[in-house]
Amino acid sequence: MGKLSSVQATVPRGWHVKAILPFALPIIVTFALLILVGDRWTRDIAPGSGLKLAGFGVAVVTSYIVWYFTVRGVKDLRVRRFIAIFCGVTGVMGWPVWSTGVLPSINGAVLAEVSSARMTVQRTEKTHKSKSRDYYHWAWLEAENGHYSALSGRYFITEDLYLKLNNNAPPNVDVSFAQGLLGANVVVSID
Repeated sequence: MGKLSSVQATVPRGWHVKAILPFALPIIVTFALLILVGDRWTRDIAPGSGLKLAGFGVAVVTSYIVWYFTVRGVKDLRVRRFIAIFCGVTGVMGWPVWSTGVLPSINGAVLAEVSSARMTVQRTEKTHKSKSRDYYHWAWLEAENGHYSALSGRYFITEDLYLKLNNNAPPNVDVSFAQGLLGANVVVSID
């Protein structure tokens, strides 16, 4: 009987640093946009008009590109698979950052013509900010016109508007929105 020989897998140098890029890259780009652009580009996406699927697509493409450049020249299939799984996991971790950080900022860079929709206020609510005593303020709005029904949902509002809606209880508000660069509707104002 012969001895079984085990072949040690050789992994490329610095593979782990490269393989976390699908998660780190959207965070870095988000901070860069925050520093360079600030609040000049509107980021508030209307309900029913999100960028989750686009964010997933960007995460998949980023993961593949990072994997490709990390394993090029590596012949061992075990190493290639392991790094593919690692890049896939870090890509899924980066997906929400692409969907809620980078893409909404890019979407708000260029806006089409502003439209307005009359909406009924269903209710208001406030939620705690993470690790803070401050609150986020929200209004649940429903479109009166069926043409804009996809825009019905929960809207982020200012504290002043929250107080106005609760004190005066107007049944309706006008929501101005415009289509952004990536196709998602951006909330321009709520009056």
